[in-house]
Amino acid sequence: MPYRAITPQAAECANLLVPVCFSASYIAYASARMEPVFCILGESSGVAAAQAVRTGHSVQAVNVKQLQSRLLERGQVLDWKTP
Repeated sequence: MPYRAITPQAAECANLLVPVCFSASYIAYASARMEPVFCILGESSGVAAAQAVRTGHSVQAVNVKQLQSRLLERGQVLDWKTP
């Protein structure tokens, strides 16, 4: 799920992360509305918020590559690879 799905446009509302009410079609939301997905989105939001505070930027200005790198360090799976 892209980071932009949990962050509104900065002009609409700065520094807001919405891991549960993310932007998605009803079909995508139906498959992602399971507790493990919400847990992962919550962890990702927390890491993004911490990164924003450390850098002094809004959550919309978080460096997504650095966020992905930190999430991988924490053991999060970002890409599903089929055997």
